[in-house]
Amino acid sequence: MLCRSFHAGENLSGGAHRSFVNRGFGSAGERHSLELSELSKRSADLNGQTCTSLLGTESVLQNHTHTFTFRVRTMGSLSLAWVGDGSGVLLVLTTFQVPVFMMRFGQSNLYRSEDYGKTFKDVTHLINHTFIQNEFGIAISSDHSGKVILTGDLSEIGGFRLFRSQDFGLSFVSTDLPFEPLIQMLYNPGDSNTLLTLSIMLDLWLSVDFGATWRKIHDSVCLVRWGPKNSIYFTTNSNGSCNNKGMLELRKTVDYGRSFSIIATRVYSFVLGGRFVLASIMTGTGTERTIHVSLDGGEVWNMAQLPTVNHEQFYSILAANQDMIFMHVDDPGDSRVGTIYVSDDRGIVFSKSLERHLYTTTGSDTDFTTVTSLRGVYMTSVLTEGGSENASSASA
Repeated sequence: MLCRSFHAGENLSGGAHRSFVNRGFGSAGERHSLELSELSKRSADLNGQTCTSLLGTESVLQNHTHTFTFRVRTMGSLSLAWVGDGSGVLLVLTTFQVPVFMMRFGQSNLYRSEDYGKTFKDVTHLINHTFIQNEFGIAISSDHSGKVILTGDLSEIGGFRLFRSQDFGLSFVSTDLPFEPLIQMLYNPGDSNTLLTLSIMLDLWLSVDFGATWRKIHDSVCLVRWGPKNSIYFTTNSNGSCNNKGMLELRKTVDYGRSFSIIATRVYSFVLGGRFVLASIMTGTGTERTIHVSLDGGEVWNMAQLPTVNHEQFYSILAANQDMIFMHVDDPGDSRVGTIYVSDDRGIVFSKSLERHLYTTTGSDTDFTTVTSLRGVYMTSVLTEGGSENASSASA
């Protein structure tokens, strides 16, 4: 199947059919046929070469495959994370936990590799054999500076403890938290020493010294995200509840919580992607939602030309960069599919790109993947009418 998308320009949160889709700006017809013919010719010419080139690969793979066994109990889990780019460092956290009355017993082991996973060393002593909550995972800074954060649960004495590393997990420093965290620590993309998190009381906490000290900057916060230039965006409700979505305020601070501005109301959810701020806003009737887009950090908003959704449907931002937004709009009913729309460079005008895109619910897994070297190209799955699984590719 060859798919083409033409236009001028949440996660606002059968079988699968592989699709390779490229968004283009030409006309169809003859060009469509010529490209398909050229692709078939290239495939035929390369077929013999491909089969020959694969000879001997199995022995090469075997010679370069290394095995390490992690002892994980039943009901246990294993988390793996690369630390830095090109450092060769891998951290693996194995966790075993069982509930015991009002408490839970847990045990964690930490392993470290310096040779891209060929060998591992048990370094659990670096975290004092503390139970690490796997819900928070291994928090790695995105700037490849080697910063690592693990969140420890001190159930036996009460409280939570951070284990912080700034040398790719070679050593850790512990810090007791003045609150119980609800989410993983969020690194400021512009300064990895600055962290955000939410507590189970929905308080927003900030640290500017890599978790050594913390300051509460707001309460009744439902969702928080870092923005560009040290800005912080979050939704809040004056009644202290996050259950009444669609009645939230979207606020912003550019001075680490010393002052705030309200940039949107009647917000259901929001997301930041590329240079876009997108918010799902309740309509006047309060039964449907629309997407509003801002290019200036929430000062001016425009309504996106997308279908509205009701309380049973959802929007999901699949990807966004400086030039375009890939948006999934859920179909009505329990169909498990929706339609992918692609925006112009303003994020306002959207064109339909792919129907029957397989995405069961907001926040669930999707195999949508953009091809970064080709503008507007992505791969994903669609659910066929008969529910069968087929492979397909497309090019503009």
